[in-house]
Amino acid sequence: MNLKNKLTKLAILIIVVLINFSCQEKIKSSNIEIFTLKSQEEKLEVPYDSVKKEFLYAPKFEVAKNLLNEKPLITDDEILCLDTVSGKIELSAEAINKIVNLRPSMKHGIKFAICKNKEPLFTGYFWSSFSSYGSNWNCIEYNHNKKVTAPVKLNIYKGNGLNPSKREKIDFKLYPELLSNVIESGKIDCSN
Repeated sequence: MNLKNKLTKLAILIIVVLINFSCQEKIKSSNIEIFTLKSQEEKLEVPYDSVKKEFLYAPKFEVAKNLLNEKPLITDDEILCLDTVSGKIELSAEAINKIVNLRPSMKHGIKFAICKNKEPLFTGYFWSSFSSYGSNWNCIEYNHNKKVTAPVKLNIYKGNGLNPSKREKIDFKLYPELLSNVIESGKIDCSN
């Protein structure tokens, strides 16, 4: 009887240790998620660039953690890959449809932040492909009228004013923490 009690206690101890180790591994792993900002309704003044002779829509911005919505719009599982060579981000159908469900702003876009465990690593705008305005910051371009049933690769670029032909490829080396997390998660290549 004494041996049976000891074996039972040992089995329980092993189970507790395994569960504890499993939970610690999940906590340590980082999640890349996309958050929208709490307030998109602010009154926006559009600055005018007298040199380029154009309005500056969707300018560069930084965001503090406390300005992010409580829950991510797009979870780690819904971000399938980031192709830094071709400038594409592949998102699941569910993620695309969440973006489509947002109220689009043709003039100002929808601000987002790509975060690791809710720490902002990269900011930008969800930008409708139908907008005739030009952004001046990082954008993920999407069709605000089209729900999808399969994953979609979206263009991710840096806007450079009203002329879409002047869009620039994002230099992801300027975002080393984002890049290292995408590489670590195995989501760096969209060739599959």
